Amino acid sequence: MKRQLSAILYADVAGYSRLTGQNEEQTHQQLNTGLNLLSEIITAHDGSKVHEAGDAILAEFSSATEAVDTAVEFQKQMASRDSDPGAGELIEFRIGVNIGEVIRDRGDIYGDGVNIAARIQEVAPPGGLCVSSVVLEQLSSKDYNYDDLGYRNFKNIERPVHVYEIRLPDLSEHHPMKAIETRVQGQPLFDDAIDKPPITAGHCSCGSVTLEVTQESLGTGFCHCKICRRCTGAPVFAWAAFPIEAVKFTRDKPKYYRLSLIAEKGFCKKCGSLVVWRGLKPEPANYFAVPTAILDNPEDYAPTWHGGIESQIPWLQIHDDLPRTRCTESPFLKKSWGSVGASDPDEWISLEYEKAKQLDDDSASS
Repeated sequence: MKRQLSAILYADVAGYSRLTGQNEEQTHQQLNTGLNLLSEIITAHDGSKVHEAGDAILAEFSSATEAVDTAVEFQKQMASRDSDPGAGELIEFRIGVNIGEVIRDRGDIYGDGVNIAARIQEVAPPGGLCVSSVVLEQLSSKDYNYDDLGYRNFKNIERPVHVYEIRLPDLSEHHPMKAIETRVQGQPLFDDAIDKPPITAGHCSCGSVTLEVTQESLGTGFCHCKICRRCTGAPVFAWAAFPIEAVKFTRDKPKYYRLSLIAEKGFCKKCGSLVVWRGLKPEPANYFAVPTAILDNPEDYAPTWHGGIESQIPWLQIHDDLPRTRCTESPFLKKSWGSVGASDPDEWISLEYEKAKQLDDDSASS
């Protein structure tokens, strides 16, 4: 059979079955809008839509650059949609792009190149784009930043595939931390809980630091950043945020250590367990991030998004449909680091330890 080298784009809706179960009619309307938009952009970039299958779309291009440009333009337009509070959760597409030989038959295209594009799509975060190394090589003249996700082994693909995630334009206004910051604005700052029965509780390893929480969580998440990994000694930090006024320490209070210029951790001075994390700049945060694992019922506080994915350890593969963001996209981190004169993200890690240690040393000597 005759083969042809093509750039292949595969797009699929993240968590489509779950979204359909929540609101079938609204999800289908959003799907039609998304597929129509992507079809228009494919055509505008001289691509050819091969077929649609449910919530997925397969397209072919003669140029890898046009395929990637199509994906980036589409994701940018999807991210800029206005969310109607009564319309439910917005759908997000994941996109994979690969270059490979294809076989044309019965109005469709077949081959490993197509299969790899579909598998790469599964690695991309909702609203994101991943490409193979052969695609990245063709983008040398384009101004795209990317993260190296390493070699991935995919089902029914003989060899590991080197995958990269293309960094999309800054979409910090849609960052999950915005919801937490909005919900805690204007809340008072004190450690004693208000007079309500606790809805959850937790404690350190030895039980000396015990906490009770009297209000619902403001948000939950994973953090993959290097600071949180070192702070917890784990490959990823799962946390739940609660208003400070709702967290009561019923036995010993935690001892605090300045993790960086912008944050501190509270830990048990006896066993060393991390019990709370708190931002300090540009002013002390009105909420604690509590490690989910120390709560008595961690199963009720499942993470809802990933942060710091640029630092995710390659061998840690969490296959879910949750949104994924980088530290540089966080409005909280931008504001916090900017308040201490570190507006360049490249300075954040280098400033973390040396200056934070000096702050602790100065505090101890005063």
